[in-house]
Amino acid sequence: MENFKRKLWHLWLFIMQKWLIIPIIILIILGAALLIPGFSSYPTRADDGLPWDRKWEMLGTVLGVEAPGNGFTLLNNDTALAGNDTFYASWVAGEARDYTNAEGKAVNLYPAQVYLLLYGCGDAEQAMEARSDWMDRERGTYLIREEREETRNGQPYTLLAYDCGSATNPYSRGISAFSLFGNYLVIAELTVTEDFEGDEAALLQSFLEGCHYASSNLKQR
Repeated sequence: MENFKRKLWHLWLFIMQKWLIIPIIILIILGAALLIPGFSSYPTRADDGLPWDRKWEMLGTVLGVEAPGNGFTLLNNDTALAGNDTFYASWVAGEARDYTNAEGKAVNLYPAQVYLLLYGCGDAEQAMEARSDWMDRERGTYLIREEREETRNGQPYTLLAYDCGSATNPYSRGISAFSLFGNYLVIAELTVTEDFEGDEAALLQSFLEGCHYASSNLKQR
């Protein structure tokens, strides 16, 4: 009887090992998918019709940015800026110089800098409210020279061109673009120093032409 029990136990272990191998393999595949960046996050095509290029700089899973050219290089892409569903990247142009900011910290100051923010909200209505708040804040901070609407790659933007008008701000002038994409607020801001000779409006327009969106990756809310 004892020998029979041992055989029965070994048979049970053999069956369990055979049955468990499939879920184990599945778990290994799923784990690998989570460890490989972009395994499932890359869209196949942008909303503007272009095939999605994995060389684009990704913000979240819905926004890809081409290398902007015009002397701009990526400074950082911070996906842990402010918590869930908020993404931030910046590009700079020109030679950096030492600068001490209003807080007394030594920083690198570039002649031109582009900031791009993808700000996730609870839903589309909250994104609209956030856009109004951000635009009102800029209107109250800067000296607005022009406000206009533009569409780039099928994505509508509201643009504010302004003078910085502050003794504590090392940048002289700038232009910002605000847009909504599903439950996201998108803000692109280009600021330049007094001695910068480029056309900031044309540079931002070129930058926005390189921004591609993927509604297929928007979360259903």
